[in-house]
Formats: sequence, C-alpha cells, structure tokens
Amino acid sequence: MLFVLGAPGWQITSTIVVSIGIYFYLPPEGAGLQVQVSEEIFLGVLTAYGLARLIGGLIDSLTDPLVGHYSDRSRSRFGRRRIFLAFGLVPMAATPALLFFPPGEPGTHGVFVYLTVLLCLYYIFFTVYVAPYNALLPELANTEAERVELTRLRSAIGGSLIMAYGILWLAGIKLFRELGLDANTAVQVVVVISCVISFVFCACPLFVVREQELRHQRSAMNMRAALAATLKNGPFLIYLLAQVIFTLGIHMSGPAIPYFARVILGRDEGFAAVLSLSMLPGILIGFVFIQHVVDRIGTKMTLVLSILILGIAHLPYGLLTPSVAGDAHDFLNVAVIVGLSALKGLAIAGIMILPTVILGQLIDLDQARTGAGRAAMYYGVQGLMTKWVHAASAALMSFLLSAYGRSAAEPLGVLLIGPVAGGLCLIAAGFYACYPEKRVRAEAGRLVAE
Repeated sequence: MLFVLGAPGWQITSTIVVSIGIYFYLPPEGAGLQVQVSEEIFLGVLTAYGLARLIGGLIDSLTDPLVGHYSDRSRSRFGRRRIFLAFGLVPMAATPALLFFPPGEPGTHGVFVYLTVLLCLYYIFFTVYVAPYNALLPELANTEAERVELTRLRSAIGGSLIMAYGILWLAGIKLFRELGLDANTAVQVVVVISCVISFVFCACPLFVVREQELRHQRSAMNMRAALAATLKNGPFLIYLLAQVIFTLGIHMSGPAIPYFARVILGRDEGFAAVLSLSMLPGILIGFVFIQHVVDRIGTKMTLVLSILILGIAHLPYGLLTPSVAGDAHDFLNVAVIVGLSALKGLAIAGIMILPTVILGQLIDLDQARTGAGRAAMYYGVQGLMTKWVHAASAALMSFLLSAYGRSAAEPLGVLLIGPVAGGLCLIAAGFYACYPEKRVRAEAGRLVAE
C-alpha cells in the first residue's frame, strides 16, 4: 500500500506541470488569468509555451536511459533503486511550485527562459525518481498474475487519488477565489499545497522497499551494449511505437477539460471538476471487470479494446457548438460531454494497468536472454522515446489553442482537440494489435526452462 502511494505522488507533480501549467500560462477566456508567454506562432506550429515544453521533454528523454542504466548497475547499500528515489524526491516535488511564480512582466523573454529552465530541472529529477520506481514493479512482482494484481492495486489507489486530484485542483481554484483571492494567487496556493501532498506520497516507498530481499542480478553491460540490446528487441519496438502514438494523443485529454467547461459549456472550473467526476462510474466498472476481460481475451487484446473505446469517445467533441447555461444547445452539449466522459472512464483501467504488464513480459524475455535484471533500462528507453512526445502533445495542443482559438467566439482550437486526440488513439490501437504477445511469452518460458 505504501509502495503504490509513490505513483499518485509523482503523478500529481505531472498534473501540476502539464494540466495546471498550460491553464496558467495559456488560460482560457474568462479565467481571470493573464497569458504569461507570447502566443506568436513560428516555424509553422510552435508557440513559446510549446517550445519550452519541447526543450524540457528533450532533456527528459535523454535523461531516462542514463538513469535506467546506472540504476541497473548501482551497488548502493541503500538499494540500487531507492538511492535514486531519495535523490530525486525533494527537487521533483518542489520545482513544480516554482513554475507558478514567474519573474518579470507576462509575455517577456524572461518568463519564457524561466519556464524553460524550470521545466528542464523538473523533468531531470522526475526521471531520477520515476524510472527506478517503475523498475521496482516487475522486481517486486515476479509473475504476470502478481504484476496484474500489483498494478491493479497501484492503479486502484493511485488512480482514485489522481482522479480525485483532477477534480480537487479545479474545485480548489474556485474555492480560493470565492474566499477572496485573485485567480493568480488561487492557482499558486493550490499548487503549493499539491506539492506538499506529493512529497508525502513520494516519500512512502522509501520506508517499505527492502531491496536486499529481492533476487535480481545487477547488469554488467556498459551503456552502449545495454542500449543496443534493448533496441534489438523487435517486439519491444512494436510496443514502443504504439506507446509513442498513444502518448501523443492521450496527453491532450486531461488538460483540455477546463477549456471544454469554459469555452464550450460557458461554465467555470467548478463545473470542470464535475466533468472529471463523471468518469468515475466507468472507471469503477473497469477496475471491477478488467481481470475477467483479460482472462477471456488476453492482455494485449484488452488493451487494444480499451484504447479503441478511448479513441472513439474523443471523436464527437469536434461536432459540438459552444453554448452557455440555459440556451438551446446547452442540454445537448452537457449530455454529450458527460456521456463521453463516462465512456472514457471504462477504458481507464485497461490503460492504467496493461501497458505495465506488457512491458513486464518484455523485461522477462530480456532477463531470460541476458541473465540480468535490466528493468530500469527498458523504462529508460521507453522514456527516451515517449517523454519528448509528452512535450510534443503539449506543443500540439498549445498550437491548436493559439492558432484556431480558445474562446466562445473562436472555439475551433478547443473543438479540434477531441478528434486529433481520438484519431491518434485509434492509430495506436492498430499498432498495439501487432504486438506478438504469444510469441514473447512462449520464448521467455522456453529460455527459462532451458
């Protein structure tokens, strides 16, 4: 229980940087906030905010394999994973708060530089904590059944907490504004409180993981050999391509919620919290039945089905017409968005649990081939290929909002988020369907038996 609390801890910091970050730096009309960075579009698709996120994402992706490699090879008495968790904990939890206190006048080059530098620092320490944390999961749970159970526990607890947080930060901003704070200060107070909670959660695994009891051989490969061996794993590359495309689409979904509430429904952050809450019934149903579906159709096909549901649920957003409470389109808009949110909830359990299980299959195959526990390198290479995509997703979203509009008078930028995200999810589902799950498990079993 204490180990899995680390996941919502670092996920809260990610939500602060991704969702609250774009809301603060490129706010929707009517939020009471100033635009903090220039909205000028250059190189056809980039804004200042998008460029800052891309630079941070590039630094983050380059850090992942390095952290993974040195964690796999670590000889620390404190634990080859725990030592990294301890080192990354404080700066990972503290840096997001500093993002919301930019110096100088909004729109100046100084704000852009400040944002870029802090994003780079945050992502470095995020990787120092998260890559070894994730590598502990296949080491704590040795069989696929145990991994499904541990991942389901992590997702049930962590998912519930991060879902609650997705509602509470929006409700918190509304509450502090009603208490008399201006919008800017309300956001800052919510973020500082969030960072303290994140620190407490992320500290929990340090007190319960006893790595000396885990029986995993440290890697003896040098960096070049370790990276080459990982990239020669064909099934891993198929999984990685699907994950890249899926990440590009899905990371626009959460940050878009307050924009849909403000621009399409003409309501405030409190109603955005209600939209997040409407996913909860679907999520609960998904967690109850996920194991039954996996038992019937397998891990891969359950994941494909989950992503198909998610992709289809995003497409109708592009057909909506902006409204305000009580007008002719209002009831239909609210019904459609709440219904689509509930449908997305059904897919959340599969998306939170199953990629980790599939990556565990690939790590087992690698360990059977090499004899070494190289879980952190696999998570590191996954980070190398996907972390910059997180940033690219934010850059794509900021381009849509800046180029096509994020107000009731010019809503196209907000409306396009749904179809773009949904289309990318559908493409990703096709690539996941190509992953050779049966062959991977059979080969790993054969090598272990030999």
